[in-house]
Amino acid sequence: MGLDGVQLVMEIEEEFGITIPDSIYSELRTVGNLVDFCLERIHASKTVSCPSLTCFLSLRRLVRDVSKDPDLRIRPRDNIEEGLPESDRKQFWRRLPELLKTTPPALRRPPWLRKTLGLIVLGFGVYLMALTPPWHIEVLILICCATIALGIILHWSTIGLRTRTPEGYKTFGEITKRMVGLTIATNPPTDQEYDSVFSIVKRIIVDVLGVDGDEVIPTARFIEDLRMD
Repeated sequence: MGLDGVQLVMEIEEEFGITIPDSIYSELRTVGNLVDFCLERIHASKTVSCPSLTCFLSLRRLVRDVSKDPDLRIRPRDNIEEGLPESDRKQFWRRLPELLKTTPPALRRPPWLRKTLGLIVLGFGVYLMALTPPWHIEVLILICCATIALGIILHWSTIGLRTRTPEGYKTFGEITKRMVGLTIATNPPTDQEYDSVFSIVKRIIVDVLGVDGDEVIPTARFIEDLRMD
């Protein structure tokens, strides 16, 4: 999935309160496919009984299994970082795709570590430049390559320190809402007619892909016709 596709999926998910699994995304080849998918989730929201409770209970079972505590009590508003220690949190994150049917954003490094790594890489580049005046283009290229190499080394060497939950996944309730979005739209528009949903999808496509509105028709293909990368 290219950057345009990622941005488009994120905007659609936020607009309608749905979750688009990777397996489904690959099947949404035209604008009409995407509109139909959104309408399906919107209509389901009127017929499914209490999906939030079912999803939360599934999430709670996973949390209890990971923590090996069959009586662990969690609430939707509970913060995941406070409810699960780092080791359990990593295991929970590895198994979360079982419920979300897609891969969630990776855990993040603590803010202090991200800032420290940034300062190390920046300081390393400045230090090399201070050691090698006058600056010729060849020297600058070597310094840039060395700085990038250090950044890559630090990135891979600190992957095990990623323990902080990303935005949108801070609480058990936020994850539950994403699970519910697999089957229904949690933020459906008031007018559920095809034209209304199409106009919303069209606006998002024009904004994300930068195409002319006249090109966005139900039969338009995202890659071939709308030039999505």
